[in-house]
Amino acid sequence: MTDSQQPYSRLWQQFTDYAKLNIEYARLTAAEKVTVLLTAAAVAIGAFVLGVIFFFFMSLAIAYWLSAVIPLAWAYALMSFVYLLLIALLIILRKPLILNPVSKFVSRLFLS
Repeated sequence: MTDSQQPYSRLWQQFTDYAKLNIEYARLTAAEKVTVLLTAAAVAIGAFVLGVIFFFFMSLAIAYWLSAVIPLAWAYALMSFVYLLLIALLIILRKPLILNPVSKFVSRLFLS
């Protein structure tokens, strides 16, 4: 190898090393971000399931408590109406309650 070719081969070797390191960094960063995203999704699903169980038993308790004042069937109907109102409220406020926080989380996760 001549002296004029040696700097070019060294430059090419440094370039390939740099490219390999950048690819490895991108892979590690992507793996970290996917891990954070999946962990957040698992926590959200777990909290959702536990919240559903909590609301189920609380609605049964409230309906039982209301049955001292009104008939049991009307107490259950009242609780179902409350849940219907909560569903309507969630649909109306889905953008500020669900869409905006999720999009901010994902964009902060992948763009930082």
